[in-house]
Amino acid sequence: MGGIHEGKEKNFQLESRDITKSKNRGLLPSNLHGKTLKYPLDLENANGHYMIFNIYTRTDVKTEMPATDLNISTDTLQTFNNTFTRERFFDDVSSKDGSGGILNSKPVKLIKDSIVLYMPDNVSVNYTSNYEQGDLGLVSGASALIGDVIKGNTTVSEALSSAGMQTAAFVQSILSLGTTGDTGGAMVALQRKTGIAAAPLQEMIFKSLDFRQFEYSFSLTPRNRKEAREIKDIIDTFTYHMLPEKLGTGAAIAFRVPAEFTIRYMYRGHDNNYLNQLTYCALENMKVNYGGSEKYVTYRPDDIGAPPVRTEISLTFKELELIDKRRASRGTHGTTLRSGGADTF
Repeated sequence: MGGIHEGKEKNFQLESRDITKSKNRGLLPSNLHGKTLKYPLDLENANGHYMIFNIYTRTDVKTEMPATDLNISTDTLQTFNNTFTRERFFDDVSSKDGSGGILNSKPVKLIKDSIVLYMPDNVSVNYTSNYEQGDLGLVSGASALIGDVIKGNTTVSEALSSAGMQTAAFVQSILSLGTTGDTGGAMVALQRKTGIAAAPLQEMIFKSLDFRQFEYSFSLTPRNRKEAREIKDIIDTFTYHMLPEKLGTGAAIAFRVPAEFTIRYMYRGHDNNYLNQLTYCALENMKVNYGGSEKYVTYRPDDIGAPPVRTEISLTFKELELIDKRRASRGTHGTTLRSGGADTF
């Protein structure tokens, strides 16, 4: 295979004139943009659509955290957004427990490790509301029947027939309790004689919401050696933050939990609010396919190895918080809006 060519890449690091413009120079850490990884490297010059994966982990090291004000004002990709709202039973943002004591833990904070990738071909969202059957009982059924008579939805004779069948069914169930005989024959005979069957006194009632799941697939093809290194760093960063850390070096008795992710759909430096918003997610599954074709092919080696011609990654995220109608309509975080455009496409 021909060797990978060395391309001259544009430098997207923070420049001195940006620092001069800022009113928050004191907040600037020395490695502000040191861990923002992206593919392709010329993402800003592509079609304008991309995704941002921010990472939250337990830390209190200030040099690991972004200076949010500076990033919002100077980062063209708008890499960092620390306005996501958390709605949990227990507050893991603070290191204090409910009784006011200090636990041996660190608060969950947004860190500088961020990944920016192009928008994949298929982006979707799935909402699921779960319902189940609930029994009304004889008393509730009778109340509903009386209400139907008052409203004129049924006649008195029909109501009496229905009530009689429901009473018979109730009595049959009581008689069957603890007996070995067959009392169901009486209900069969009654139905045959009257031509009326007792309807189940049930309603569908709301039970729960499902946590949403999101799947993304990316095909990463390096065009030069710098982009090959960037792809490796992206995979390593996802791998590192999705896995737990075993406490100690012996048997696995306990783990430090993995990091959490927030995901944003972006268009030219702004949230694309035509698409759904996400809240905090866990990376449940990551599949990496090296080579990405029928035959495993690499470019010529460098000092760490031979980079694959193509690497395909599949990511499965699951949200850690439920999305109700309020969060679905109002969003899960603060967004920056673009200026108004034309009414036609």
